[in-house]
Amino acid sequence: MRQRSLWLGFGSFLVWALLYLLTLTDVHTYDALSYILDVERKPWRELFHPHHLAYGPLGALVHGLATAFGWAHGAERPLQVMNALAGALGCALFVRLVAHTLPQRTRAAALAGLLLGASYAYWYYAIEVEVYTIAAIFLILALGLMLQLAQRPHLGLALALGLTQGLAVLFHQSNVLLSLPALVALLLGLQAAGQPLISRSAVRLLLAYGAPLALIVAGAYVGIGLGLSGLRDWASFYGWAAGYATTGFWGGPLGFERLPLLGQGLADTFAHPGGALVGLLLLVSLLLRWRSLQYAPRGVLPLTLSWLAIYAAFFIWWEPDNIEFWIASLPPFYLLLLTALFAPAPPQAVPQATRWLPLLVLLCGLWMLGANLTTIRTRGDAERDLQRVVAAALAAASEPGDLLVLPDDLLELYLPFYEQREQVISLNQAVALVGSDWPRACAAIQERIELALVSGYAVIVAADALRPPPAAPGDPPTPAQRLGLTPDMVERCYEPYVQALQPLDLGIEQQVYFQLPAVQQLATGPGWDFRQLRWGWRLHNGQDHGLSEAGWAITPELDPYWLSPPMHVQTSEFAALELRFAATTAARDAQLFFLDQTGQTAEERSLRWDLHPGPELQTYCLVLQGAPGWEGLVTGLRLDPVGIGDGGRVVLESIRFVDACTSSYVVLE
Repeated sequence: MRQRSLWLGFGSFLVWALLYLLTLTDVHTYDALSYILDVERKPWRELFHPHHLAYGPLGALVHGLATAFGWAHGAERPLQVMNALAGALGCALFVRLVAHTLPQRTRAAALAGLLLGASYAYWYYAIEVEVYTIAAIFLILALGLMLQLAQRPHLGLALALGLTQGLAVLFHQSNVLLSLPALVALLLGLQAAGQPLISRSAVRLLLAYGAPLALIVAGAYVGIGLGLSGLRDWASFYGWAAGYATTGFWGGPLGFERLPLLGQGLADTFAHPGGALVGLLLLVSLLLRWRSLQYAPRGVLPLTLSWLAIYAAFFIWWEPDNIEFWIASLPPFYLLLLTALFAPAPPQAVPQATRWLPLLVLLCGLWMLGANLTTIRTRGDAERDLQRVVAAALAAASEPGDLLVLPDDLLELYLPFYEQREQVISLNQAVALVGSDWPRACAAIQERIELALVSGYAVIVAADALRPPPAAPGDPPTPAQRLGLTPDMVERCYEPYVQALQPLDLGIEQQVYFQLPAVQQLATGPGWDFRQLRWGWRLHNGQDHGLSEAGWAITPELDPYWLSPPMHVQTSEFAALELRFAATTAARDAQLFFLDQTGQTAEERSLRWDLHPGPELQTYCLVLQGAPGWEGLVTGLRLDPVGIGDGGRVVLESIRFVDACTSSYVVLE
């Protein structure tokens, strides 16, 4: 028997490892890309995510080993291979568990491997970079240990269960829920041995289970939280350890509105498409053979039901439509189903009309295998991925330093990962930086936009970032909706820039984008219209009165000037510079400096002229060719409207390079 189960497990591992490795996805989830980028870029001390402490360091170790053996293509594939092998190992362990638990070992074990390995949620997360597949290994091991404990209360088994659950918790925090079926297993074991529930034996058994569990979990969290992370007070430690639970975005009141989300989540856990029908058929098969469970091996029924109850209760409250959270419930559900089908019940206890149910379950498993294979291949095809297409188009339309203001979706990770565009911001990112505080998040977005413009770069803005659309029916709420923000409220954050935004055609239908052009585009194009925006120009030594229909109004102080963003102007390409502004100051000595290659100014690289007095806007045209200092490369402009302020105002409307001077005010130097 032992040899047969070993061969069954080994064969299952080979089959599923091969299938998973052949179907590795090229289209990643948001979390998967986050994990890949973390492993590639973060120092070791920052890899401990509070909800799954062990996954980041394990990923870094695997990536490091791959690199040591000559792999030079990033962390993506090594982490996927790790998950694929973990998924195959989980299937092999489940096959062996079923073979040891039930009669008709070969049939039951083969069906167990098919059901678990072909389930859409389990399969997809085995070919992705995610935490749940590795956690499932420890959950399946824990299930086997609990079945043994239910039959004999051995201290070694309790100790192994505590260690195994502790590791499961380190790969996902939610596996503390496993304590309920673990306690049920301990109680069943005490009953089987005829020992009272309140006794020294019970205490020793509980300590054997609880001590390693507490040592692993508490030791890891305290060591990392207080040691590596340097948290020094309870509030900070709790905020770090509880993480997402403190945001208010997950969980919430239970109501009937969660039922459609639950149905969708469970359906997609089994198969896509056809998951609802498959799940219904599997449930009906279980119910039709429910009476056979009275002949189940000791512990199967109470352990699986307590497991399913506690996990279902939590995740229905937390996020019922997310298939990743139902992976942990697949092994106990399938064990319960297979026990109902293959329990050693006497022939007369099995209704004749239900003896075809194993065939029905087999057909369900085969449907899951075929349907999910097609879906996973399609979903994992990068050429079909619209987000990848959009990311490539945005990269082609931008420079590496340009800021991309994006919707709250995969683009904020696709662009850094696939296109090496690091300067991205979204509502989701801004909120994560400052907490759930929209005014501060809005200020953070505006600061990033201003920094890009001041640095001379373009800003590309998605229409869906300006006015975030609501989530589609049946989908989780968007970050904006979770914060209670309407599209109008978000759009007001971008009001300073809306008038200056210019359409940007990516050549992709239904993808609407705008841009604030880079300094080079403005220099060679329309110039700078300060009625719309400051365009990254900075005022020094003056009081800023803001922008209006007339232009940018200031009150000059001592040595006032405007400084342009850094640019690269080949002087041979430009003949003249046109400026429109008005000055009501008594001083009328204007000066324009041409910054050299080091960004410095000098009198010998400048033009001086006198301003026309009065509040009316005047046009000045400076002839550049032959002007002192207008030679070689100019890296910026500095405009001194007057030498010293005297209480009067200056209003600057625009600056632009022109081919020739046609203005009535022409300055020849």
